[in-house]
Amino acid sequence: MSLLQQLLALHRVDVQVRSLRSRLEQADRFLAGQQRQLDELLAQRTDVENQRRQLQAQAATMEVESKSIDARVQRLRNDLNQSGNTKQYNAILCEMKSIEAQKDAIDEQALGILERVEQTSKRLEGFEPLLAERTRLRDAAKAECAQRRQDTSERLGELERERAAAAAQVPADAMSLFDEVADLHDGEAMSEVEVIDARHREYACSACNTEIPLALYARLAGDTGKVVQCVSCKRILHMAASVVAETARKR
Repeated sequence: MSLLQQLLALHRVDVQVRSLRSRLEQADRFLAGQQRQLDELLAQRTDVENQRRQLQAQAATMEVESKSIDARVQRLRNDLNQSGNTKQYNAILCEMKSIEAQKDAIDEQALGILERVEQTSKRLEGFEPLLAERTRLRDAAKAECAQRRQDTSERLGELERERAAAAAQVPADAMSLFDEVADLHDGEAMSEVEVIDARHREYACSACNTEIPLALYARLAGDTGKVVQCVSCKRILHMAASVVAETARKR
C-alpha cells in the first residue's frame, strides 16, 4: 500500500471519528450554554434576594428606632405634665417637637423602604417561571447530551480503534502533517485533484478550486510515495483511480 493509499484509508476513518466527536462536543457546548444561562438567572435572583434582606433589615432597624423615639416622647409628655415652670415646659415642648419631626422623617424613610421591599418581592416572584423554563431547557439539553453519548459511544470506540490502526501504518512525519492539516480544515485533510481540461493539462484542487501547477501535478502522478499539498489550502492532494489509470496509460 502506497503512502497516499495509507493516508486515504486514515482520512476515511478520521472524518467519521471527527464527525462523531463533533456531535458530542456540540451537545456538550449546548448543555454548558444552558447551564450557564440558568446559573446567571439564579445569580440574579440571589442578588435580588440579598437586596430584599438588606431592605428588610433596614426597615426593622428603623422600626426599632421609631419605637424608641415613641418611648422617649412618652417620657417627655410625662415630664411636660410635671413641669414646674414655663421655661421648663417650653424646653420640653421644643424637644418633643424636634424628636417627633425626627420620627416623622424616619417613618417616611421606612415607608419608602417597605415599598422597595414589596417591589423586590414582586421581582422575585417573576423569577420563578423564568427559572422553571430555564431548568426545563437545561434538563432537556442534559438528556440530549446523555442520549448522544449513549448512541455514539460504541461506534466511536470502534472508529477510534480503526483510526489508531490506520495511523500506525503512516510514517511519523506524514502523520504529523496529516493531523496539522486536518485540524486546520475541520478534518478535511485531503482533496482530490479535479481534471479541468486533460488535453491542456489543467488541474485544480477540488476543495478550494486553486489551479495545480503542472510540475506539482507531475510530481503527484509520478510518485505516490510523496506527499503533495495544494499551494493554496495546503490540503494533501490525491487523484481518483480513473485519473491515475489514464495518466499511466498516456505515459
